[in-house]
Amino acid sequence: MRLHQILDQKVLEDAAFWEGKTVQLPRYDRQKAPVKSLCFSAGRMAYGHTGDILQDLLDEDASVGVMTGIETYSSRYVADLAASDYLMTQLIFGEKKGEVLPKVQGAIQAVLFVDDNTKSLTWQKMLQLARDPNVQFATINAPEGVYGVTYSGGEFAEPVSAKLKQDMAEGTVTSDPGKWAAFARARFEAGLPFALVSCTNFSGNGHYTGATVRTVAKAWEEQGFAPEGFVDYLSDPSRFSFPNCMIDRIAVPPDAKTQQVMDDLGIESNIVVTEKTRYWVVEDLFPAGRPPFENAKGVIMEATYEDVKKYEDMKLRILNMCHSLIAGLGVLLGYQGQYGIYRAMQDTDLRRVMERIIEIVINTIEHPTKMNPHDFAADTILRLNNPNIPDDPMRIAFNASTKMLPRFLDTYYAGQAKGMSNDELDIVLLPVAGFLRYTLGVDDTGASYDLAADPIRDTLVACGQNAQLGTTASAVAFEALVSQVGVMGKNLFHHGDTGQRLLAMTGKMLQGFNAVRQTVQKYAL
Repeated sequence: MRLHQILDQKVLEDAAFWEGKTVQLPRYDRQKAPVKSLCFSAGRMAYGHTGDILQDLLDEDASVGVMTGIETYSSRYVADLAASDYLMTQLIFGEKKGEVLPKVQGAIQAVLFVDDNTKSLTWQKMLQLARDPNVQFATINAPEGVYGVTYSGGEFAEPVSAKLKQDMAEGTVTSDPGKWAAFARARFEAGLPFALVSCTNFSGNGHYTGATVRTVAKAWEEQGFAPEGFVDYLSDPSRFSFPNCMIDRIAVPPDAKTQQVMDDLGIESNIVVTEKTRYWVVEDLFPAGRPPFENAKGVIMEATYEDVKKYEDMKLRILNMCHSLIAGLGVLLGYQGQYGIYRAMQDTDLRRVMERIIEIVINTIEHPTKMNPHDFAADTILRLNNPNIPDDPMRIAFNASTKMLPRFLDTYYAGQAKGMSNDELDIVLLPVAGFLRYTLGVDDTGASYDLAADPIRDTLVACGQNAQLGTTASAVAFEALVSQVGVMGKNLFHHGDTGQRLLAMTGKMLQGFNAVRQTVQKYAL
């Protein structure tokens, strides 16, 4: 068995080691490039999306600057990164079977593990970066649940996390928003502008992030944990901004098949698996300056959130809709585990449902100025049909209750506003019915599975346990979900006959084994 080298800076600089190998290496000196940005939650998307974009710019001009990562979740992950001098191997898979481009990512120059110990050297290093006038912006790739709030618009959010509430009351930094606010406080005290760019995949991510940080700041300022004027600073986009963005790239963990690629390279390394396609549409609001993002492939800079939202709606209602359709109906039809997304795309019934919903989406969204929704939709089908991406539908089922409104029901409501009939729009309700049926934890053949994590998982489990496979009338068990504004956007029982139609559709899926398949086929015609 051939011994592999651990990928580190020494190996990266060894030209003889890379001779004859097909791999894309950084073309800049990452040790000499200045640090000009940060990334909170420096995981797969940080390396495989924004880090990848930054590396392409660095290859042309090293003065663009590298990133320092801030990780709060796993010290083991950071230790493994440190063993590789914070390098990572990105395997970029094309749509042809076996097509792959290995790429060594070096744009994230270091990653700091930062917990709630404000005496630690890593904490002090983070604050040192906050006071550095050369540092222009930071990205956030944390999951939505990390924010610990609910938000329905305005300057502030409603805290729901116990950790966040403690931080607000005591001036501590146990939560991620507490850490973001502490960084912003140090920046404020230094009198420097900044941009905090949420790359979390949900609608209005900049507004949501701004409201979250200002909520902490308000509590701290009122109790003397932050200087007077802190909230005003965070409310002035000429001093501290929260740009909104639409972010899009499939990035997943490696599987056993990726090992052959690494064997051919002869290295051991942290790995991120991505597709070729990447999109990043960003509100151009960077008071401390920014790299020339628009020079990177797939990046679009727009002047306002209203412009960004057009891309956001398109992506959520097309790509993310297809993903969540597979995470509900696809899981019920047996498509689980690695490559489950690809296998589901071979299902002609599911494909037909996708295509019909996409037609409605394109006819109901406001089209972006620099991207054609028809082209984006065609690209979406191509991307999800990639046989090289080991993506599991249960990854998409994570926080499924939060995805019903932006991925399905917003399209349904938009269709109603356009005057579309119930018969036309029932196809949009079909995946929502699939989500309700998913809560039973039993697929269409009787095989069981565990529900993915969800902010209302207990409610989902309780509803699923009260429904009975083989009893159509037991769909009444889902009344609590169908009426929940936080899930559906409206109480659907107060929205014409939508609630009753949704329950009837779910009841059809409860008739017995193979009832989901039969229901999908009925509505997909």
